[in-house]
Amino acid sequence: MGLIPFPLTGIIPTLAQPLPERIFVLTDQIPETKLLTPARIGSLFYLGFFLSTGSFSPFLYVYYSELGFTGQQVGLLATFFPLMTLLFATPLSSLADRKRWRARMAQITLLGVAVIFFFMQFPRSFAGVAWLMLPMALFFSPVMSLADSLIARMAQRRGLNYGSMRLFGSIGFATSALIFGAIWLRVGFKPMFTVGSLLLIPLIWVTGQLEEGAARDPQERAPLTQLFRDTGLVLLLMGTFLAGIANGLSMTFEGIYVTSLGGTSFLIGLMSAFAAYSELPTMLYGQRIGLKLRGANAVILAFGLSTCAYLGFVLLPNPNIMPIFSVLKGLGFGLFFTNTVRLITERAPAEWASTAQSLMTVGMFGLAPLIAGPLGGWIHDAISPSAVFALGALALVVAALVLGLGEMRGKFVETIT
Repeated sequence: MGLIPFPLTGIIPTLAQPLPERIFVLTDQIPETKLLTPARIGSLFYLGFFLSTGSFSPFLYVYYSELGFTGQQVGLLATFFPLMTLLFATPLSSLADRKRWRARMAQITLLGVAVIFFFMQFPRSFAGVAWLMLPMALFFSPVMSLADSLIARMAQRRGLNYGSMRLFGSIGFATSALIFGAIWLRVGFKPMFTVGSLLLIPLIWVTGQLEEGAARDPQERAPLTQLFRDTGLVLLLMGTFLAGIANGLSMTFEGIYVTSLGGTSFLIGLMSAFAAYSELPTMLYGQRIGLKLRGANAVILAFGLSTCAYLGFVLLPNPNIMPIFSVLKGLGFGLFFTNTVRLITERAPAEWASTAQSLMTVGMFGLAPLIAGPLGGWIHDAISPSAVFALGALALVVAALVLGLGEMRGKFVETIT
């Protein structure tokens, strides 16, 4: 499955509609055409979203470091996204679940992110950056919970492989990070704000094509508390939180660590590309591996692969061989993400799909980085950059132990849907 261009015959009727209906669309089911199929819409969403984030996320904190921000200031900025995710991802996702506004809310928040990120190229002081990053983080907070739940549920309804769609995100991120890493090396980082914003604009239309799914009578809805009565789901969320500690440390400090060892922005982009391309096989075959290993064993295996990568960063601090460890990290993340999303989708009631995914988002991209950012900044300044990755490896080991205990007690055998 390759990159699918927008068909002209699908665009012309859409442009004929009034503007609000054309841009902000709420659909129960996608009208299928030969080119515009549900699988391709899901793939296009992930491709577009990660083409944008790949152009700036590996380099954003390096840029702020070059502006003269300290490790603790960078760590504080890194808490804004998780703080807003912690505070707003679940309430906004729950509202979208109740009102069936998942696609529409994702469109509105993507537009907010694009506009604010464009203006983030102008301030050069810590305070100026902080004032813009905070509202951008608010808009960003529910996006992936909403999109992941819409696409994963659609895959479940239609018998599709979720990982075969999500892998286009890895392709987009890897390609974008590699290309833009080379470009930013030549022209500097400032254009990444304009590029990242513009790449999000077509995604608003794509998001409007995602299926909301069938409505359910409010009297037939399962109570929200049912999510927390499932011990297997709770253990998955605990493991995700611990994995988020490691991921938050890596996302914030990997580029800074590589730079401190003499690496360039191109090498940072290369590492991101290696990690993302390495996700492809485990994204594609992750569901098959998960079903074969059963329960949460595939997620435990993923934590083991990622632990090896973090230990490699610590024990062999040579920037020229770090892309090798990025491969291990990518293999682990692909296996972890596809199986965790699949398991949560299987266990959560359909009417609380976005809420359940938001709990994963809150754990991995909210609470965990909120702790990891300041703690990692302190460890970076007080001990060493490599010690940051030692902490990441420890968090992954504990996560594997938590899920392993759940497997031993049979908590992943039954589902609640």
